[in-house]
Amino acid sequence: MNKERQKERKIHWALDASVIIMLGYALLFSVGVQALETKAKVGGTFVNIDESIVFTGSLDSKWETEKYQGVFEADYAYKAEDGDQTINKFKTSGKLIKSLTEKHYIVTTGSYDYDEFRDNQDRIVMGAGHGYKILRTDRHKASIENSVAYLLSNGNNQPIIRSSLWYAFNLNTKVKFTNKMLWESGDDDYLRNETAFDYSLTDKVTVGLKNVYTKDPIEYSIFNITLGVKF
Repeated sequence: MNKERQKERKIHWALDASVIIMLGYALLFSVGVQALETKAKVGGTFVNIDESIVFTGSLDSKWETEKYQGVFEADYAYKAEDGDQTINKFKTSGKLIKSLTEKHYIVTTGSYDYDEFRDNQDRIVMGAGHGYKILRTDRHKASIENSVAYLLSNGNNQPIIRSSLWYAFNLNTKVKFTNKMLWESGDDDYLRNETAFDYSLTDKVTVGLKNVYTKDPIEYSIFNITLGVKF
């Protein structure tokens, strides 16, 4: 077996391991869950349908037990211009939080990121670190997390630093603004910033605007109109 095939197998093994870990989190901490919220969104923009098509989909789930909190997210983006596909990206991530004090907590994370048009198509990251709740009010919520992680990326494996900042603001009972920024170090730094405005039509249905900017090292900015459902 040549070295390239060995590298590919290692990537697939790591991916399988990360999926098993995330499923394990879900199964373990869904027992005794005190609060559970799941949201699904689809979005898109279309310009003369043959000229430009953007489609996005996302699934976000949060749960809590007496001692732990868990988050699972999955995002997909597709774009075609003049009949040529230009974006095909998929990202899934999970994290487990254990509170230490009212403000401080420990966080463990695992993520998989795929980009068909990136040289290092697969990025698998697993790490652990510290989180701090900057704001917790009825209208404002903000947290920052910093962790040491390990990156597996098409044979280019290395330890990295991971930092994320999350902010949410309820403008009123109907309108919510959120911004999530993630930065990861490495030979090619990874940056992802997601900004969204959501308007609640009902307790279960939302419409909104969403923009996702990524640099990894290819730069993308994907804007679309979204329709969301809460479970």
